[in-house]
Amino acid sequence: MLIAGSVDLTDTLRVLAAKRPVFHSEADLQFALAWEVQRRDEAMEVYLETRPAEGVHLDLAFERRDLGRYTAIELKYLTRAWSGCDKNGQHYALRNHGAQDIRAYDVVKDVCRVEDFVGLRAGSDGAVVVITNDASYWRPVKLPDATGAASFRVGEGAVITGPREWGPKAGPGTRAGRDKVLMVRHHYVMSWADYSDLGDGTPAGKFRQLIVEVPGSSIASPDMAVQD
Repeated sequence: MLIAGSVDLTDTLRVLAAKRPVFHSEADLQFALAWEVQRRDEAMEVYLETRPAEGVHLDLAFERRDLGRYTAIELKYLTRAWSGCDKNGQHYALRNHGAQDIRAYDVVKDVCRVEDFVGLRAGSDGAVVVITNDASYWRPVKLPDATGAASFRVGEGAVITGPREWGPKAGPGTRAGRDKVLMVRHHYVMSWADYSDLGDGTPAGKFRQLIVEVPGSSIASPDMAVQD
């Protein structure tokens, strides 16, 4: 997809991976991605932690007013413990996030959040980007899946569409603060790609990425596009 009709998201992540194969935190990833997009298109307006509408919060948003295009992006950087240095000698000490079922719920929730936003704004589209070194997220789903979190699996080939809710085996602790049934409007098939390999031979040294593209209107916003 083209960010705000201008910058290719997949290619941007490819270039970013060569420069930054690992990040200290989600905030570090957020800033690095924003910087790389703006570097590739100096006319791009970039917003971090923006609130573009009442009750809406986005990790990143990009706008090309002259094209009448706007892209909303939610990020997830889900890590297992790893420590070491990159090729530049920068030291990293990644935390073990764990709670994979809960965090997968949050990924699906982000998809719904972006869908809700682009559905209200002409000329917009969006994406949810996940980068992780935890293989439990990208492993193909084993069927049948009778666990309480079956609706929120995001492994290779998983299909996310329609109502998503916890199964009866999900305990109160898992559901706490995340009990809402999520309604996914579009049909998404999860497709993972390699992001980087830190070359230390450990499972945690390999990162993969998931891009869930959220379609929007193909019509540019008349309020944003420059009129001839």
